[in-house]
Amino acid sequence: MARSRLYVHIGLQKTGTSYLQSIFWLNQDELRRQGLDMVPGSKRETFNLMLRVRDRFRPEFDPPAVAEALDRLPGALAAATGSRALISEESLAPATDPQIRALLGACTDREVHLVVTLRDLGRQIPSAWQQLLQSGGSIRYDAYLRRLRKGEGKPDGAYWNNKDVRAILAAWSAHVPAERIHVVTVPPSGSAPELLLRRFCSVLEVDADHLDQQVARSNESIGRVQAEVLRRVNSLLPQEFRRRDVYGDIGKRFFAVRVLGIQGGRKTVVPQEYEEWVRAVSQKFVDAIVAGGYDVVGDLEDLRPLPSAFSADEVAPDEAEVSEAATQALATMLGNEMTKLRKRRARNRNVSKPRALARRLADRLRGVNEAEREVVG
Repeated sequence: MARSRLYVHIGLQKTGTSYLQSIFWLNQDELRRQGLDMVPGSKRETFNLMLRVRDRFRPEFDPPAVAEALDRLPGALAAATGSRALISEESLAPATDPQIRALLGACTDREVHLVVTLRDLGRQIPSAWQQLLQSGGSIRYDAYLRRLRKGEGKPDGAYWNNKDVRAILAAWSAHVPAERIHVVTVPPSGSAPELLLRRFCSVLEVDADHLDQQVARSNESIGRVQAEVLRRVNSLLPQEFRRRDVYGDIGKRFFAVRVLGIQGGRKTVVPQEYEEWVRAVSQKFVDAIVAGGYDVVGDLEDLRPLPSAFSADEVAPDEAEVSEAATQALATMLGNEMTKLRKRRARNRNVSKPRALARRLADRLRGVNEAEREVVG
């Protein structure tokens, strides 16, 4: 009898993971109908599991449930009714050998398959820098690129732990056979939006045509100038406000997405001086995938950056651009607060009207009662 399968989708970072996860969390009932269970049962629980596996549990602000997240995994898998289950969390990618052992050791007797979504470095590098800013970082783009190139290929290379395809695949393939490691490439810009979803679903034996794909795009990039505004704001924040317990809601989802994100702006691209290096690293990744004998879903050519990913005109925004974007951001924030104030006042007026009516009615009743007492007297 064939063992039930567990697919562990580890990203990588900025490879369409938020898009895929949004669709899969939205379609849990349909996925169960097709024999696939999302485990654990919510996005929050999956994040908690990652924190526990990656030893990132912080009891001073994380919920106590994180401490037991890994212990609960076998029970969640046992309760799954389908023949297949899926764990999807991109921050699992850079797990260390002991962390991988701990996670897979809790997967009971499931046949584990690894799913790795990959995107060309020409698009991934700028997006990863912005993701760093949206996590409270404040490094300049030029400094980020220099450190990235200097750290490439080194075990502790700066910013490579969630991008180094060779190292990540080598770490996980020590525990999962190559034939059960599925590399899904992100299609190039201009491809049909659902193509990545179809590739992903083909690995999981899911019929994408039956999934509701009407989800809001999340984790979208912000403009180059807007990213610089965010970077400067982060640099002025005390470190205690750059921790994920508060920064995620305020710094990322409010300021970066809802305030700066609506401005649009020009894309962040890789300076042309880095093109040769980026293409060389990309070739190393392709070679490692071929040599590893992994199951490739898509086309390895997708991992070679397009010429449009590079520009000789990539320079830091000037002060006038930053000032204008910052001023627009302040106007948006003031407008948001004024709208909230008006809504609060409207609610108060709506509440106060019945109260005022009740007071007038009570006053009239008191007047009637006093009149009756005078007549009787």
